[in-house]
Amino acid sequence: MTISCAIECDGAAWWWNANMRLLPYDKKKGKRCCSCGDMVRHGAKYIQVERWRDCANEVEERIYGDEVPLASWVVCESCAPIFVKFHEMNVDVDLGNSNFHDLLGEFESIYGPSDGFKLKLPVYQSIGRWS
Repeated sequence: MTISCAIECDGAAWWWNANMRLLPYDKKKGKRCCSCGDMVRHGAKYIQVERWRDCANEVEERIYGDEVPLASWVVCESCAPIFVKFHEMNVDVDLGNSNFHDLLGEFESIYGPSDGFKLKLPVYQSIGRWS
């Protein structure tokens, strides 16, 4: 099963942080969504996921301090509401190895309407927050 509520950071190869805001992609070169693999192009909305890892040696520690920044990832506008909802529910997703649309299907098959539960995905408001 790929859905888990246990979040463990100790000993992780890398970790991430996202501000959960949809931003306009302003770079010329597109980037692939870390969930579905769709290309996020100039002008599209996305969530930026900042990533870090521990230092591997003393040289890295002198240069970067305790954490080495990794290339940021993006979550496309289609996957963003699912990502935000799972994050709000403290559902641990294998970021970079999970398709959020598939996870949503798995989640709804486990906790579906037969259990009286329907996952309501948030909608991004123009004031800069999800509702």
